[in-house]
Amino acid sequence: MSETTNLSERGRVITVSSGKGGVGKTNLSVNLAIALAQRGSKVCVFDADTSLANVNILLNLRPHYTLEQLLDGSRKIEEILLAGPGGISIVPAASGIAEFASLTAAQQKILLNALSILEHRYDYLIIDTAAGISDNVTTFLQATEHCLLIVTPEPTSLTDAFALMKVMRKRHCETKIHILTNMVDNYPGSVDLYKRLSSAATRYLQTDLNYLGYIPRDDYVRLSVQRQVPVTLGFPSSRASHRFQALAESIAEIYRAQPGKRSFSLFWRKLFLNNLKKNPGTISVTPTTLALVAAGVAEPASSASRYPRAMIVKMQQNMVQLVRSRTLSPQSMKNLLESVLLEVDRYYPKIDTRDLKRSSGQHRRLSTLKSDEPGVIPMNLS
Repeated sequence: MSETTNLSERGRVITVSSGKGGVGKTNLSVNLAIALAQRGSKVCVFDADTSLANVNILLNLRPHYTLEQLLDGSRKIEEILLAGPGGISIVPAASGIAEFASLTAAQQKILLNALSILEHRYDYLIIDTAAGISDNVTTFLQATEHCLLIVTPEPTSLTDAFALMKVMRKRHCETKIHILTNMVDNYPGSVDLYKRLSSAATRYLQTDLNYLGYIPRDDYVRLSVQRQVPVTLGFPSSRASHRFQALAESIAEIYRAQPGKRSFSLFWRKLFLNNLKKNPGTISVTPTTLALVAAGVAEPASSASRYPRAMIVKMQQNMVQLVRSRTLSPQSMKNLLESVLLEVDRYYPKIDTRDLKRSSGQHRRLSTLKSDEPGVIPMNLS
């Protein structure tokens, strides 16, 4: 029987996140979506990981259009939607496009309208975020009422999940966190993982967690990934498939007990309007300012009162660290730098960006000379 008859006008928006990659987050998002669709709901998976775009790869889909065409205005949200297996819809991301934090005002408006359409068209909108604690991830977390935080028995999975919760706490994120354990041997092992994480969250972050369930270690899951067919469809009698059905029931029960009160698209609208007033070129003030400083751009005339010198130095150091960590793909970094130069041309017409490139070239030559000195490691070495 369809669950849509008692739904409010707005759909239910769920964010699926993890502290680290490789915990099966995208696989869980897709199979949960299919399990919900099998209950009679209209479900859409929004691939918000613009660095990897794993959803279409996992499902062996080749989209003609992606978020890249949506954000450049050449296509509407209806045109980039993909028909996925099991009756679900997919919003495909594009590997290497700029992070959401660097969107222009026009792109923000496009994204806002698209999210509003999806929220009202589907019963469930599942946001598959990137792993980690980037602004892109935390913004989606702040916008939704419920987050499925995926953890595995790996120690790094637990520590990185705790780090993500710490950032959420620092940013006053009120999203309810539901712990879903993956690749565990059995229920007792799953509960043990949850208790360890929950104890730390209660003690150090004053954050209450909800235990949602587990997906067992199952060879059929590995086989389904290799075949690019969701386990809920390829092996419906497997242990993992049964757990996905139970997970879908748990999600439905959560919303029956507490209907959604927060509008996902309304959050983005407020964010859009607030940031438009503060900094009309981007969706987030800090990343843009950070990039401008790192690019060697002089401070804005009004920045002295808003940004003390020590803060600007810190932002510059953070940007340099971002580059050295190679967190972004080469194309993402290229897009970020190009967008920064466009903003420089727009707001600092007196600055010739070609001078920046020439200055950067001189700096590289100087660094090369200094790298011959004892104790100095050349920056271009892997």
